Amino acid sequence: MTTAGVLNSFLVFALTSITALAQQISFKSDADKTQVCLGEAFSVGFFIESNTDGYSIDQPMKYPSHKGLQIVGEQRSQNVSYINGRGVIEDGIVLAFVAEKEGKYRVGAAKIVINGKTYTSKPVDVVVKGTSLTHNSFKSTTSQPVFLQSKVSKTNPYVNEQVGLSVKLYVKDLSYLNRKQNFRQGNLDGLSPKIVKSSPENIKQEIVGGKQYFSEEIARYYVFPQKPGKIEIDPFSLDVVLPTTYGAEPVEVRSNPVVINAKPLPEEGRPKNFSGAVGQFKMNASVDKKEVATNESVNFDVEIIGTGNFNTINLPEINTPKNVEKFAPKKRDAYKTYDTGMKGKIAEQTVLVPNYGGEYTISPVEFSYFDPAKEKYVTLKSDAINLSVSGSKASTKSESNLAANTSSDSTISDKIEEITSDVKEGKSGWLWLTGGVIALSVGGLFLMRKKNNPTEKKHIQDQVKPINEQHNFDTYQPKTEKQKFSLVEKPVINSNQISDELEELKQKIKTQDQKDFYQLQESILCNVAMKKTNIDLAHFSDEIIEHKLLEKGISELAVQQWKLLLNNARQAKYAFGGLNQNLEEVFEATQNVAEEFMRK
Repeated sequence: MTTAGVLNSFLVFALTSITALAQQISFKSDADKTQVCLGEAFSVGFFIESNTDGYSIDQPMKYPSHKGLQIVGEQRSQNVSYINGRGVIEDGIVLAFVAEKEGKYRVGAAKIVINGKTYTSKPVDVVVKGTSLTHNSFKSTTSQPVFLQSKVSKTNPYVNEQVGLSVKLYVKDLSYLNRKQNFRQGNLDGLSPKIVKSSPENIKQEIVGGKQYFSEEIARYYVFPQKPGKIEIDPFSLDVVLPTTYGAEPVEVRSNPVVINAKPLPEEGRPKNFSGAVGQFKMNASVDKKEVATNESVNFDVEIIGTGNFNTINLPEINTPKNVEKFAPKKRDAYKTYDTGMKGKIAEQTVLVPNYGGEYTISPVEFSYFDPAKEKYVTLKSDAINLSVSGSKASTKSESNLAANTSSDSTISDKIEEITSDVKEGKSGWLWLTGGVIALSVGGLFLMRKKNNPTEKKHIQDQVKPINEQHNFDTYQPKTEKQKFSLVEKPVINSNQISDELEELKQKIKTQDQKDFYQLQESILCNVAMKKTNIDLAHFSDEIIEHKLLEKGISELAVQQWKLLLNNARQAKYAFGGLNQNLEEVFEATQNVAEEFMRK
């Protein structure tokens, strides 16, 4: 071969390579959705992508294999876009398919020959699930210029599982979408509905029964079945002003009815702390500080985050160790219903106050929910949290006494159970014999003591006189080396004092330091309860006071309001920056409770 021939061959190869590089061509397939309901149309597009239109199609594309699917529509599609400053031309066709029954389907690979080269697209897999809307419904509506369609995302959910409910209006003439009015919601009995605000641009073109329609989502809900079994959703309806023989008139358009068959939550494996939450969640538990001083507050935060029915969530209870005081928690809801379902979190903050120094461990908290995707219960468990508290520690003696009492109580309980068992089994002879011996012994000792000490009662009466009969009362002290107790005059609480304190509390509404307000509020609530029950501060406890107030004829509602206000005041004293409450409303509630107690 001559030098000229070699040069010509090289130039041809170079030009061919440059042309091939210049023409960047690809062939792809793209589905608008890969999971649909039975009777719902879906589209698969087959597109040639190129940076130039200077190519030739040597052999047009043939329909791909689509066993079990019916082609109900076809349309041409062309689009030009720019990527990194370069234009890309997308040209192809879009095929609409409808499945005859539930199952998994595949739209096969399509082939096309361009510039002598064969290009093959990737196959597309689609899952078709059941719904109340059948293929026959499509056939029956294709002759109508307007129809309304209701469909759900799932027809056999679990109780409390969220289910999407969509209501769409289909029209052949786009102008009809501007003529709709008077939307009427169907009956949603047996469901807990949460409406979703539709986006402003939700008008689409869809192929239904092989014909093109404009569609607009009129309403979208997320509904939660409240009971197992069959739940029927009645048709939705609206009016569309359509041309008739007598001019334009409003015509009622009704949707198809929908049936949901809700499954009960399984009994097997149900945790004891399960409160009804269904969805997918995670839990966070933390404290704002792990090293504190005695009587310094600690904020314990628990939050449940995820997707599902937040209305049935009960946050886990915190078990605090001994000598750590726990106040009423403050709850905060931060969830909303979005296009994709109910999402967000529920948070709760509890104020803890350690009364003594030492090392404390807050036990893990647990939260259980049912995951409908996995069809099983899930229990989340936090880590234990250690608190290091500086300051004086609780006396060892009191702790050992408590342990001894606990052990003693346990031993006594065991003995009682043993005796009860013997009585039931007829082995109680020894019990009667032992009881008789003890009774005779006690009686004998009593008679001997009485005989030997005939003047004891008189001696004791002469030695201990009433305090108002003793001389030199102001300087009197018992004649012992260590004074075991002191005599304290019981404070007198009267209505005037409480009224004055309420007036003072009213003046503190606008104070900058809310702690003063809540301290005085707590004092008022304690005083008014002690006055009503005649219980002094030494014997004051919420449980005793509550019981006594009910005995005094105070309504249960008023007592619960008193407890709520008292716990709120205690928590507010330790909460950083207060609780951001309306103090005027707090004062009014406190005044009403105080007046209720004093009036009865």
